[in-house]
Amino acid sequence: MAEVSADNAVSPDALIGRLFQHANHLPDHPAIATPVCTISYARLARLVAAQARALADSGVASDATVGICCGDDVSHLLLCLATIYCGATSCTIPSHESKALQDALVKRCGAGTVLDETHALDWMSQGSDESSIAPAPEASILFSTSGTSGEPKLVLHKDRDLVAQAHRHIGSPQERFACLAAIEHNFTKRHRLYCVAVGATNVFPGTAGEQLIERCLSLEVNVLHVSAFQAQELLSQPDSRRLAGLRLKLGGSHVAPVLRQQLRENITSRLQAGYGTTETGAIAFTDPDDEGAGDSVGRPLPGIDIRAVSPEREPLASGERGELAVRCDGMFRGYLGKPDLTASRLENGWFYTGDTGYLDSEGRIHISGRIDDMFVFNSMNIYPQDIESVIREYPAVSDVVVLPRKSAAHGNIPVALVVLQGSPKKQLPALKKFVRKRVGIRAPRQYVVLDEIPTNASGKIARRDVMALPDKSDRLREDLVAMLDPRVRRRVKPSVIRDFVRGESDIALRKFAMDSLERLELLLTLETGYNVVVPPGAFNGFRYLGDLVAYILSPRQRDELESSVSLIESPPLPVDAADGHVPYVVRFFQRIFRVSRALVQLSKSLSTLDNRLTPTEVECLYEWHARGQLLAGDVADNKRAIVTRWLRGMRDLMAMSGKQKPEVFALRRLAPSARLFTGSGAAKGKALLICFPPSGGRNLMMPNAALLQHADAAQTDVLMLSEIFNQKYRRGIPFVGGNLAEIIAWLNRQVGDYRQILTIGVSAGAYPALVAAGQLQAECALSVGGRFYRRRHLADNIRRLVSLYRSRRRARAMRIIFAYGVDDARDKAFAEFMARFSGGELLPVAFSDKPVGHEILRQLLDRGELRDFLARTVFAGLDENALRDKANPSEAPPIQEPAQYQRAD
Repeated sequence: MAEVSADNAVSPDALIGRLFQHANHLPDHPAIATPVCTISYARLARLVAAQARALADSGVASDATVGICCGDDVSHLLLCLATIYCGATSCTIPSHESKALQDALVKRCGAGTVLDETHALDWMSQGSDESSIAPAPEASILFSTSGTSGEPKLVLHKDRDLVAQAHRHIGSPQERFACLAAIEHNFTKRHRLYCVAVGATNVFPGTAGEQLIERCLSLEVNVLHVSAFQAQELLSQPDSRRLAGLRLKLGGSHVAPVLRQQLRENITSRLQAGYGTTETGAIAFTDPDDEGAGDSVGRPLPGIDIRAVSPEREPLASGERGELAVRCDGMFRGYLGKPDLTASRLENGWFYTGDTGYLDSEGRIHISGRIDDMFVFNSMNIYPQDIESVIREYPAVSDVVVLPRKSAAHGNIPVALVVLQGSPKKQLPALKKFVRKRVGIRAPRQYVVLDEIPTNASGKIARRDVMALPDKSDRLREDLVAMLDPRVRRRVKPSVIRDFVRGESDIALRKFAMDSLERLELLLTLETGYNVVVPPGAFNGFRYLGDLVAYILSPRQRDELESSVSLIESPPLPVDAADGHVPYVVRFFQRIFRVSRALVQLSKSLSTLDNRLTPTEVECLYEWHARGQLLAGDVADNKRAIVTRWLRGMRDLMAMSGKQKPEVFALRRLAPSARLFTGSGAAKGKALLICFPPSGGRNLMMPNAALLQHADAAQTDVLMLSEIFNQKYRRGIPFVGGNLAEIIAWLNRQVGDYRQILTIGVSAGAYPALVAAGQLQAECALSVGGRFYRRRHLADNIRRLVSLYRSRRRARAMRIIFAYGVDDARDKAFAEFMARFSGGELLPVAFSDKPVGHEILRQLLDRGELRDFLARTVFAGLDENALRDKANPSEAPPIQEPAQYQRAD
């Protein structure tokens, strides 16, 4: 391309043409304003030209597709404008997403290069005066939709499309526009480019909580665009009234009239609720002076043709509900890689939005929801957003979503998930009556109370996640009843419990008449089974069992707890607690100790801690206890002695590893019943050990800290599952899967980039560990004390053999090891048969005292042989032969049976 100056810009219909036009006509007009600097349009044009030259020199051509993975807003905008200058196609690769999701998006968009902060020029500089390359006549940008009801789509726009849309979003160059979401969000990025097209000022105030309002004022923001969720956060700011002078625009999701009124009264009367799509840009905004707007999104903007159509796509009359179709300038060019979907949505110049709604007699647009959201209940069309709008009118409702629940008899039954203020027991009957009176037989038949409804990164309701909550609520209700001590359960009528499990009624906790020990048992079971820590003070504030269900299903309270958990490294440790630095594990232990008044309660609490502590945390507690700072001075001697024995016992078990320093692991919960212990380093270069405990177990017959200490945190992460039902995995694992197939599917989503997968199963966990290993293409599977069902379950045993056979065929090079106690006949029979059946290895373990069954690992730990056992099995690693076998499974030689594993004298 010929060398040209910035004056030689392309057509003003193109985005880069607009940029240079502003640079020539209004060179000193601010293009970007941040708390640290202001960049004029002349300077921005020089920066973009210099950035484009740098990209071209690195190989970015007009036919290239590049990803932009850059969390810095200004640098991201600069890279985006530079790729448009080069004529390349660009797509945002969100830096906040996981590596797996980023890689998937790079593959979908076909990006050959991914640009990040290291590729961006220093935008604090003045820009280069060197000759620049000629700007390309046009470029493409890919925007990812929010994906609230399905897989996000990649929407293809030309830069000219954004120029054509810009006047509907940005009123004039005098606008100083701010958006609270980061530029990596589709909605925000488009608005940042609209500002460039119009010549307005892009203001980047940051999202620094309490400083936000002060920054908006100091940077002279006059238009602020927020989502409904962000608007509610603004309302919580004590000085939000200081923003009365700006125009507040709402978009991204349905905004209830109640919230609109609150914003007008508490922030600014200059409020506009809007409607638009990624495919078309803005479609409508309400007029702040239109008192009859109600819950509409206003009238169509100039240049917008819109109509409601029937399923046959015939226009409907005013007031008739149908799919909304839009025609305007600047519409998208198609969905990347989805020609059939593009053809179905773009027809004869009209874009069929997939949104349902109607136009009233005044021309206002009313949105009812998505076509995908509409469902049929007893031959009636149910539009969830209509019902949600009614429910939101009830004063005690903070948030709501209405969903269908499949029914063989009724098609889809309406279910409402609600966030309530105050006692659900008192509010729900009144809410049901309120809704029934207004919507009649279309009213929800089930209400699930939550503390928070899941949303995606754009602030929209994550409907795919929410769809599972009614089923989770039912299962959790059933599980909660099962967790109660049978004596406690018998205090309430069976019919009342059945109604609670079905979600038809609630149970006052006082009816169970639980004493302190029974309450503690329930809380400990919740913590070990669901990893939900319910402080006794919080539990005492619950009046109904349904309050507990809402607490467990909602992540808000648990997030606060998890965010306070930090990796504890030892040494060094704080000298004392007086300096204010008390490790989380110490505070957690002291809280548990305070509520464990009786000795039996304390013993139960310490058993619970066996399942969640890491080696560094055990070491931390031991050091604090040795200095006399873990327990208060007035603690009874017998309690102090129990804690001392427990900590010494844990350290002694860890010492069996032969290591002097504790392995540094951090605990992360993947699900309430799945704990992932991670060490240093990325997953890509490590192994993942997946552990299947025995029936009813939460560890491998030893404290998790002892197992972790025998692993190498730099080489291996450990995923510990919990089979809390004591049903030999017949009912699956809560929140992981209801059966083995669902468990394996869940695990498959977790393994990600791990270099190796290893599984170990004890007793009842042996069978799922072996099957999962084959499905996950594991390197090694270890069965410890596995056994067949008894003879009367012959059909179940045959089904298991078939599953194991299929699993083995999927992973022919996988090493399978069957460990058993030589004195346990059932375990020995299982191991010998399965080794011959699957081509696995036998590893008999000799004990002189008694049959050990599923306690093999604990016995090996006690006598100091666990390290050698693990080194010979799951931690043995792959040698060159095994790697060759994996590449050529048909040539794999038979595995030789090792010598008997005898106790060393």
